[in-house]
Amino acid sequence: EPCILLSRVASFQRALWPFAALLVSSLAGVTGKFHKPGFQNRYYQSSAYTGSRVLEYNQTGRFEQYMEVLWPSQAAVDENGRIWVVNKRSHEVLLIETASRYVPWPAFFTEYSGKAGMNGYVDGSRLKARFDGPSGIVLTTSSTSSFRLYVTDSNNHVIRVLDYKSGRVGTIAGARGDQGLKDGPGDMARFRYPSNLGMNAAGSNLFVLDNGSKIRHIKLFLKSRYVTTLVGGACRAVSRWTVYSSIVLRRVGCHPDWTASEAGEKVLDASFVADGDLYCSGHLATCAPRNHPALADRLAPQLLTKQYALGQLALRPPDNPYADLR
Repeated sequence: EPCILLSRVASFQRALWPFAALLVSSLAGVTGKFHKPGFQNRYYQSSAYTGSRVLEYNQTGRFEQYMEVLWPSQAAVDENGRIWVVNKRSHEVLLIETASRYVPWPAFFTEYSGKAGMNGYVDGSRLKARFDGPSGIVLTTSSTSSFRLYVTDSNNHVIRVLDYKSGRVGTIAGARGDQGLKDGPGDMARFRYPSNLGMNAAGSNLFVLDNGSKIRHIKLFLKSRYVTTLVGGACRAVSRWTVYSSIVLRRVGCHPDWTASEAGEKVLDASFVADGDLYCSGHLATCAPRNHPALADRLAPQLLTKQYALGQLALRPPDNPYADLR
């Protein structure tokens, strides 16, 4: 019986050798790009797999654009220990100082922007600004950049920015009341109930949880604040900790170059197709040639000249990305 058992073990080991050789040869071909779902994906062999891509995550020297971002939720803490809170029910942004006249700890809040019980949509002075169900906030942490707060204004379907020095509120992406899932320059992009957001240490990349489970990437270093949707699983939690007993902060690793369009995810209400020297930015159905006199391409508001389109997509940082806050 021991001889029979050893013989079976040896046969089993020989049967595994081809699979081991196949695995080694497969891993030897690792590249710096993520892999599309399907049977050609060496990591996920099920067809049309759309789940987590944890097996493809960062390895030293493999992904150039991998970055880790601070991802709070409804409360964030700045470098001076002050607490910033968005109150979704009262439509406000609140500030809690580290101490007050009466107690040496954070205990009292002040209304920094918005007004209790008054929902709406107004840009401008922080005291005159109005929000509608803000649900997420993140702060710049770099000492070399101006202190700003970014807020997901959920019911307005937009992303707002509060400049601490000027005391003004602006909209950087989305359009009030026009919800959707559309990529493009900030004013042309569309969101649907964005909930919370994260930012890298340099304050140049913003990541937004939107449309329930989609991660949207906003390139703050571009004047256009271009928005792209990332493939499912492009961001994952790295660490989590608590400050002031109840404020949960997270560090999340993201691959901003893992776009949904490159992975073949046909979920976007947007397309960017070329037709000669004309580029169309919008839904694919509206980008087809139209020869009807009332629907001529030259009259289409979404039709752009090639020069203008390339200018919108130019990857060069402006001198001051916030000079044209609306």
